[in-house]
Amino acid sequence: MSFSDIIITGDDYMSEKTFLTIDELINNIKSKNINIKNENNVRNILETNNYYFIMGYKFAFKNIDGTYKDNTSFEDIYSLYIFDKMLKLIVLDSILEIEQKLKTIYINNYCYRYGFKVNDILNSNNYNLSNNYLSDTLSNLDKQLNDFGNKNKAVMFYRNNHSFIPLWVYMKILSFGMIRDMFYVSKTNDKDYMKKKLTSEKINSNEVANMLRLLVRVRNICCHDDILLSFIDDKLGIKTTKYHNEFNLKKDKNNNIIQGKKDLFAILISIKIFSSKNKFNILIDNLSDLITKYDEEIGSLNRNQLLSIIHLPENFEKLKDL
Repeated sequence: MSFSDIIITGDDYMSEKTFLTIDELINNIKSKNINIKNENNVRNILETNNYYFIMGYKFAFKNIDGTYKDNTSFEDIYSLYIFDKMLKLIVLDSILEIEQKLKTIYINNYCYRYGFKVNDILNSNNYNLSNNYLSDTLSNLDKQLNDFGNKNKAVMFYRNNHSFIPLWVYMKILSFGMIRDMFYVSKTNDKDYMKKKLTSEKINSNEVANMLRLLVRVRNICCHDDILLSFIDDKLGIKTTKYHNEFNLKKDKNNNIIQGKKDLFAILISIKIFSSKNKFNILIDNLSDLITKYDEEIGSLNRNQLLSIIHLPENFEKLKDL
């Protein structure tokens, strides 16, 4: 047995965490009433894909009592895992464009109004002094400038060849979450100005910050290969927009819309708010094609089952025309 035949396990099917060879894992899969259609293919999958990550998608194939549905196969679970990987690439592409847009707008506004050197960037007087999160935000900003600046070639070049490092260079190392926080603690007139540059939609700057927070979280899910398709945010969702009212969305007992507030549909609405029409339409087309491919070629769940898991209305493509 070679080192490459051993993988680390850590999910709930075992009473005690231990090392298992791929052969032992395959036997364990069978013991859970999960079929294996092609053992050699599954072996190849497990040699290059983390078993623990794949089994994170088993929830879609379980009954209410926790048992697996009849005829569930490991390949079924794996195909949903692959679907989510493709979903993350599609969504991430749009979010990265929004991140770049926000950073550029922020640079242009801040440098024009307050300056572009590090002392300008960290000057609390250039932000909303009444914001309760200002102190923590500037502390985190200072930490990112120091921690990440020493590892970036562009920052090091300016440090070695110039007497200062401008904000537009530092922006290469600041996270999307950091810029969202800097937007949130900005002065009211600054937020209003940047909001108008970010979107033509009639929403206030606090809701812009809320949507950006949601997109930051999803960006991190995509980049760290966490599960996106069943995503539900654990904080206050986005407010009801004009787009929500165009769909027959799930509501609570008080007739309040709950679908599209903390889930993938909320992500799509937020992306639409900040993206160009052409870019957003490409996103929807790619997502629609991916769902069709899964339904018709690679997956065992039908379209309606898949849409339910990813919290999208049946006619989500309608967002393109709104």
